[in-house]
This record gives sequence, C-alpha cells and structure tokens, in this order.
Amino acid sequence: MECSTSSTHRDSEITQQIHTIDAFAASVSKSFQSIKTTGQQTAKTQVQLEEVKDKLKEVEDELVKVLAEKTRKEAKRMALLDAIASAKARVGNLNSSIQEVRTRKQEYISFLSQQSLALAASEGRLNEGIEHTDETHEAISWYNRVLGFHVKGGRGVKFTFKNINLKNPNEEYSFTVFHDKNTYTLLRCEPSFDGIEELVHELNKTDGLFKFVRVMRKKFQEALVQGSLVLTTVNPGESAFISSSAPGTSVRSDSTTMENEHEVERSGSSAQLKKKQVRRRKSLARLSPDSASSVRQSPRLKNSAKLMYHM
Repeated sequence: MECSTSSTHRDSEITQQIHTIDAFAASVSKSFQSIKTTGQQTAKTQVQLEEVKDKLKEVEDELVKVLAEKTRKEAKRMALLDAIASAKARVGNLNSSIQEVRTRKQEYISFLSQQSLALAASEGRLNEGIEHTDETHEAISWYNRVLGFHVKGGRGVKFTFKNINLKNPNEEYSFTVFHDKNTYTLLRCEPSFDGIEELVHELNKTDGLFKFVRVMRKKFQEALVQGSLVLTTVNPGESAFISSSAPGTSVRSDSTTMENEHEVERSGSSAQLKKKQVRRRKSLARLSPDSASSVRQSPRLKNSAKLMYHM
C-alpha cells in the first residue's frame, strides 16, 4: 500500500511540474511573441525615424536655401541702396556742374558782349583813324600843292616851303625843329633871318608849334621882301632856348587862329569853302610819295599834319 501511495504522489508531482513547465513554456512563448511584436514595432519606429530624419534634413536644406536666398536678396537690396545713393550723389554733382556751366555761360555771354562793344568801339576808332588819315593826306596834298609845303621826319621835323619867292616859286625855304623833354630846338634854318631866337623862345613858352610854322613862313616872306635873308645854318648848340611845359590848349587856340586867318584869306564865302574842301579831297589821289612817307616816319609829324589840316 505504501508503494502505491508513494507512486501516486510522485505522479501527482510530475503532473504538477508538467503543468508548471507548460505554463512556463506558454509564458515564454507569449513573451517571445510580445518581444517579437515589440521588435517589429521598434523596426517600424526606426524606419519612421529615418524617414523623419530625412525629411528634417530636407527641411534643413530648404531652410539653408531660403536663408541663402534671403541673404542674397538682402545683399542685392543693400547694393541697390548704395547704387541709388551713388546715383543721387552723381545727380547732385551733375546739377552743380550744370549750374557752374550756366554761370560760365553767362560770364562768357557777358564777356562776348563786352568784347563786341569793345570791337565796335575799336572799329569806330579805326574808322575815325582812317578818316583822320584821309584828312591828313588831304591836308598834306593841299599844302604841298598850294603852298609848296611839305614835312619830313628824321632827327627832328623838317618843314619846307615853296611858292614864297614869286620870281622863283620852286626855291625852298626850310627849317628843322627838334623836340625833346618838353623843349623845342631849332636845328637848321635855311635861309636864316633875324629874330629867330625870339620865335623859338615864344614856341617853348606857348608850345604853339603850328603857329610857329605859320609865323616862320610869314617871316620868310617878310625877310625876302626886306632882303634880310642870310644863307647860314643855325648850329644845334646855339639853338637851345628857354623851355617850358606848354598848356595842351595852346595848340587848339593856335590852330583855330590859323584856321580863321587862312579861311579869311582864301575864301570869300561858305560856298567857296565847301568847293575848296571838295578839291582837297580830290587831291588825295595826287598826294606826293615824299610827303606820305614823311607822315609814316614821324608820329609827331602825323599829329602835326593832322592839326595843320584844320589851319
């Protein structure tokens, strides 16, 4: 009996252990299944994570591109602002240049206007000079033709007269006057006569050269009539007389006096005077070369001839 009881007890334990083992095996199988499921989910999760990582990388790349584009646009905007500022500066400089050019243009216009006025004035003076030259030539021609008078420059001014001696109209009577430092000096007088020193003294006192010339011709005529002419030459050292600064109006007064006297002597009416002036202009073409060259040689002679035209 005891053997049987013990065998039964042993079988019961074995059966219980088998159940325990089956339960453990089932539990292990269930655990493996759970682990397998968990592994599969983990694999899926890793795949999803990789996909997320790839998307995140793509987003990051896109963000980098966007930031680069933004930076490029910002740089372009800054460059555009710099270009606008530079353009504005150039426009300001151009406006300043335009204003300066306009100012210079006005200055040039003013300068050209002044030059035009000066040119017109110069042309007027030139025309006056030409007219005065014509008058000078007319005067020289008239005096040369009517009085046998001509002047010649050199060391001093030589005044020569003809038509004084009615018996010998071509006989020359001359004198040479030298002017220096407001002093007139009689260098030569051919022929000579008494009283020359007083005439030269009066010349230096009044500066009346043209009255002196007229008086000298008159003295030649008087000395010829009186027979007191002397064929001598006055030396330069003996002809330096008293000098004085003559007033500028003496020439005008002398020339006016000479004009009145000559016009009274040579014209009886205003009509005759006009005819005489016409004849003087016509005689310009017959001006002697010697007289014209004499005018060109001496500037003082030009002035002398010009004023003598009005005698």
